[in-house]
Amino acid sequence: MAVVMVVAAVTTLLCRKLKQPVVLGYLLAGILIGPYTPPFMLVKNEATIATMSQLGVVLLLFSVGLHFSFRHLYQVGLTALVAAIVEIPAMFWLGDRLGLAFGWSDRDALFLGAIVSISSTTIIVKVLEGMGLIRQGFARLVFGILVLEDLVAVTMVGLLAGLGSGGGGLVWGQVGMQLAQLLIFLVTVGVVGFLTVPRLLGAVAKLHNDEAILITVLGLVFGMAILAERMGHGMALGAFLMGAVIAEVKQVHRIERLVAPVRDVFSALFFTATGMMIRFDNLPDHVGWVAGVVCLVIFGKGLFVSFGALLGGVDMKTALRSGATLGQIGEFSFILAALGSSVGANGDVLFFVAGLVSIVTTLTTPILMRGSDHLAEWVENKGPGWWSGFWKMYGFWLAGLRKNVHHQHHSAVALVKKLAWQIGFQFILVTGIFLVATQIWHRGGDLLPVVIRASGWGPTICWLGGAVLALPVLVAGIRKFQAFCMLLSEMALPRRTGGEDVTVARTVMSHSLSGLGLLLFLIYLIVLGAGLIPSMKILAILLVGLAILAGLSWKHLVRIYAQGQASIRETWEASPEPDHVRLPGNAEVKVYRVEKDSSLVGRTLMESGLRQHSGVVVVAIERKGGSVVSPGPDEKLHDGDQVFIFGEREQVHLADEYFGKCGVTAA
Repeated sequence: MAVVMVVAAVTTLLCRKLKQPVVLGYLLAGILIGPYTPPFMLVKNEATIATMSQLGVVLLLFSVGLHFSFRHLYQVGLTALVAAIVEIPAMFWLGDRLGLAFGWSDRDALFLGAIVSISSTTIIVKVLEGMGLIRQGFARLVFGILVLEDLVAVTMVGLLAGLGSGGGGLVWGQVGMQLAQLLIFLVTVGVVGFLTVPRLLGAVAKLHNDEAILITVLGLVFGMAILAERMGHGMALGAFLMGAVIAEVKQVHRIERLVAPVRDVFSALFFTATGMMIRFDNLPDHVGWVAGVVCLVIFGKGLFVSFGALLGGVDMKTALRSGATLGQIGEFSFILAALGSSVGANGDVLFFVAGLVSIVTTLTTPILMRGSDHLAEWVENKGPGWWSGFWKMYGFWLAGLRKNVHHQHHSAVALVKKLAWQIGFQFILVTGIFLVATQIWHRGGDLLPVVIRASGWGPTICWLGGAVLALPVLVAGIRKFQAFCMLLSEMALPRRTGGEDVTVARTVMSHSLSGLGLLLFLIYLIVLGAGLIPSMKILAILLVGLAILAGLSWKHLVRIYAQGQASIRETWEASPEPDHVRLPGNAEVKVYRVEKDSSLVGRTLMESGLRQHSGVVVVAIERKGGSVVSPGPDEKLHDGDQVFIFGEREQVHLADEYFGKCGVTAA
């Protein structure tokens, strides 16, 4: 730890002086002190390096998840979605083909495809901040693509953790099974997390003790990492999921502030440990590989991101700047390289290629971003006229299409689609609960009391516990499926004016569909319980008992499901609590948002009366057109402005009351 921290501090300061991302400094520190860099080799214990790296992966992926948020995924625009759909599969396929061209094994080539398909969120944020471009229009597109890349990356981690050890290339049947298991795990963790984590952290936050919050959060993160590892999906996926769940709680800003120092320490350990794993003894033989991958990352990502962005409807300049910004690899590439090494791929080669490519592309990213503006101007002014003209017309056409298209569905069709989604979600959740019950017995059955294990009833108790937990979801699913069948029958047999009465036919069709669906689901439950229940007779008795329990407590179970649904909706819709910036003395900085119906819209700061009422000072206003630092008294407030105020705690409290009356909310 002493060697790592001291050398990392020196290299980080050097990178700061050279205006380079700190990640580069950590990698250089690892290369300098690692066991493969003579003559010093200050750190030789590879087991210790691997342990540090695992801790770093968990906290780094938690941090990525904390900034990911399901809300951000929901808000990703169509342009970012199109660009990601074009770029990620294309880069994965080209990376795999390039690895095979190098003479690598199918497995090594597969991991190379995954490594080159994901850009570095950490490096991109640092570069954009350093160049003062983080609030530019193209940066919003870049962040949208990064959100989708992060989601794909954790999916790759979950898939490759299960697939990599099975052989060389991809077996599509196995991929389908892994994806299904991964989806079930994601839905189950998401629902259970939204039901329990906000309440737990809310209760801990009431203690007003930062230490308690930090320890609770770290316990949740490492606990979920272990659970994901035991379920065969990898620690990284579990840490990411817990970060994404905590990103939706009200205390997220406070948690970010508390976790940041711990995350920074272990992130430094992870990147430094990654640098330690880079071997240079075969550099002359492998320099061609590095050059080939660098060219693929820079030109491939630049081409496919730009093309995807153009298909999404942005202008040429924005598309090229986005492609240049995403032309590098980083933290996920190292995580995938470590995963490849753990499942039998050639870790030395993967770390060597990923490390050097990351260093080179980190250095080239700012240069490419500066050159993308000149390239866009050259293409528009001196390139083929038909090319630039086509994309301008395409952009106008797409914008008009988005503006004029109105999706008008029959209300019954819309309701059927909504019910189908809800039923599918409930089906996945029930499956997840029973699979978790199965895993609890197979992987943790030895923790049950000896009496239960000796009696042979342990598997049955695990299955029964899962069934009781799933009962509210099962009851809600049955009700929604009955409504679904009724709507289908009404759509299939519409009532015609002056025609015959179809009520009886509708009833028969609805009951037939309901009965068939429930029978198929009952068979599915029997299949799920086959691995735990010792005999069909016992399973039948348990199912009858559950049916009786459901009938007797139907209303109560419906109420439980409704409360859970309301709780998740409340978590999803709640705005994060602002985390005040603490200053010396009793001073604070707080941020407010001017809503469109606020009485202050269109009024100057002097006319607002804020200073006279509370005594606070407006230090900055952030709006779509740019930021205003130290605004004057004649500065007008606009809809959507974020107003930064400064003052003593009592003054901020008065401003809070005043803003509340004027339709201005805490941001």
